Order: sequence, then C-alpha cells, then structure tokens
Amino acid sequence: MFKILKSEIIYRGKKFNIIRENIVLPNGRKAVREIVDFPGASAILPIIGGDKVLLIKQFRATVHDWILEVPAGTLKPGEDPLSCAKRELKEETGYIAHKWTKLASILTSPGYSNEVLHIFLAENLEKGEREPEETEVIENIVIPIDEALKKVFAGEIIDGKTVVALLIYGFERKQWSSL
Repeated sequence: MFKILKSEIIYRGKKFNIIRENIVLPNGRKAVREIVDFPGASAILPIIGGDKVLLIKQFRATVHDWILEVPAGTLKPGEDPLSCAKRELKEETGYIAHKWTKLASILTSPGYSNEVLHIFLAENLEKGEREPEETEVIENIVIPIDEALKKVFAGEIIDGKTVVALLIYGFERKQWSSL
C-alpha cells in the first residue's frame, strides 16, 4: 500500500513548487521523492483551412534554442483547461477559435512532475492581434499538416506536446498514411 509519511515544500517558485516526500512504496520499501508540483497546462493544435497547422517558433531559454511547437500555457489558479487554451491561443498567436475539441490529457513527465497537460484542437480560426508575455519571443508559422507530420518523423519537431498533438490529429484523420 502506498503511503505518504511526510510532505514538505522545499522550493516555492513563480510557476511551480518542489515538494520532497518521504513515502512507503506499494512493495513496502521507503523512499524519498522530489516532485515538481506544477498547476497543469493547456496546449492547442490550431488548424487553418482544414489542411494547415499554425505552429509557433519560440525561443526557449531552457534549451538555448528556437523550437517549433504548438501554443501552450500554464493554468492560472482556478482556471479550467479550456479557458486557459483560449487565452493562450489569443496571447501567443493572435487567433481565436470558434470550434474547440479536447484531444487528450497527458502526464508530461511523471518521473519527476505531477503536471497534467490538456491538449485541444482549435478550428474555425479568426485572426486578431497577438498579446505575448513580455518574456516570450514568438513567431507564427503556418505549414501543411503533412509537412508538420514529416517534421515529427524526421526529428525536426521534438517538443513533446507538439509531437503528441500532431500524432493524435494525424492518426484520427489518417494523415500519415501517405508519408
């Protein structure tokens, strides 16, 4: 039986906390785990015209490089995942969507984090003005869906949430059968 013997926040951050837990594992052994306690996030796969995807090219200081990814962001306290998705799509790309579909909820890195990422499909897009955060360096990139899928298989798109979103969408629409 799993049991938490002690749990303490050892770091309080702006976006996440780090918790140290002394636990008893289901096999009866004791262990100490450090967990990134993250409020969750939403990611958006925006589709334009039925055959193109709107990705963002974003500089990520954590990897010191630019990456292609779907728009995404952290849930604010009390915010539901769909509201977060709508807010982040507008902030990062300038677009609003008139049709939303939930694709999945995934654990991003359960070996060290409790983050749940909610992935949404956004369709029937209407262009507006971007409102990025001051520290976000972002560029909109519109490419055909089949090209985006090829970039996944070629290792050119390596962001986990983007890979998952594109593969789910491609599988559901059998987009990759011609790749």
